[in-house]
Amino acid sequence: MEQEKATVTKEHMPATIGLRGIEDSETKFLPPASSPRTPRVSYDLTKSFVHARIAGTALEPERLAEIHRGLLIDGDVRIISQMEGTQEILCLSYTEQCEILAAGISDGTVRLMKVNSGEYIGTLRDTEMQQNPGPTTSIKHRPVHRSHPISQTLTATYATGHVKCWHYPTGQCLYTIREKRQTLGLSYHPQLPKFVTVGDDTNLYLYDEETKTQERVFHAGDSPDVMNGHSSRVFSACFNPKSAHEIVSGGWDSTVHFWDTRQPHSTRYISGVHMCGDGIDISKTGKEILTCSWQKKNSMQLWDYQSNRQIVSLEPDIYTSMLYCGKYINNLFVVCGGSDENLIRIVDLRSHTSAASIRNLPGGVYDLSIGPVSVKRTKKAKNSELPNLPKIALCCGKMILEIDIS
Repeated sequence: MEQEKATVTKEHMPATIGLRGIEDSETKFLPPASSPRTPRVSYDLTKSFVHARIAGTALEPERLAEIHRGLLIDGDVRIISQMEGTQEILCLSYTEQCEILAAGISDGTVRLMKVNSGEYIGTLRDTEMQQNPGPTTSIKHRPVHRSHPISQTLTATYATGHVKCWHYPTGQCLYTIREKRQTLGLSYHPQLPKFVTVGDDTNLYLYDEETKTQERVFHAGDSPDVMNGHSSRVFSACFNPKSAHEIVSGGWDSTVHFWDTRQPHSTRYISGVHMCGDGIDISKTGKEILTCSWQKKNSMQLWDYQSNRQIVSLEPDIYTSMLYCGKYINNLFVVCGGSDENLIRIVDLRSHTSAASIRNLPGGVYDLSIGPVSVKRTKKAKNSELPNLPKIALCCGKMILEIDIS
């Protein structure tokens, strides 16, 4: 099967809107407020908060109370900051050093916020995205590794088929890949300067980031009797951290496929896993796969990487949710988010139960990002039942929450 190659262009001009080229009124930053609800172990919100300004006036206290009134928080989790915009937020990511949060908006804008203060510092959007707007579908950075210098770049994918690498301190687009499809996600190789994109044409495209070239297209074969590739939209892909050549992907066709980058077709698959977001992750040992599915039953499962065997289906306690996203926090905990009901949930892999959760969020949790371990929390974690866990950022509707588990 002959595949069409994407076009790649290197950009020399900075983005037309830089780090301070947008009005503050477009995005509102909300301070955390205490919840009147009681179903939780603790809810110690930080005393510091983010001041919101709309047309020069502070946000009304009634609005802040309204945001928090419906949240149901269980376990040792606290909201350390929250930010609200005027449009749906579809994806987000911490930067390499976790000092900035980047949020992908439904109009193709990527907005930047300081982590500690919540201060809005700019936007990533060039003339091309202004003229051809489309939802931002994923944001990723190259994994921090001793062989990789800190590049201060973010790579974003768009439903228009664009893949753009941004130098976020200057707002400059370094290069653009134009795929002839809706591009729905991206995953970086854990060691090499490579990444793979996924989209609505069922294929996976592998790129070399240094040469800006497409190396290979992974796809199903021509035989309808052989299941060796996807048959519908692909939303998620993940490289095995212990292998230089292995990728796992999932999507609308309710299958998870295993790929070897030296072969065009998948080598094996798991069925019964329906994905609508970035719902695949692989443990640091490379031995287990986490899948988070947009389905009521078996929405969160662990699989043995080598045998395809299901290890366990993680029961959702009392509250079910159809999951969009999930990640390993460390070897003992995973986190997932979804809709119906709108929640984020931290699961203890030792007991297979929820360690903490936030429910009744203002929208489905489309994406989340693992951040740094809080230094202040580290000092008091000795008195907690949970080990040191990093901050987690999540987007739900028009809001971003940054949470701390201790």
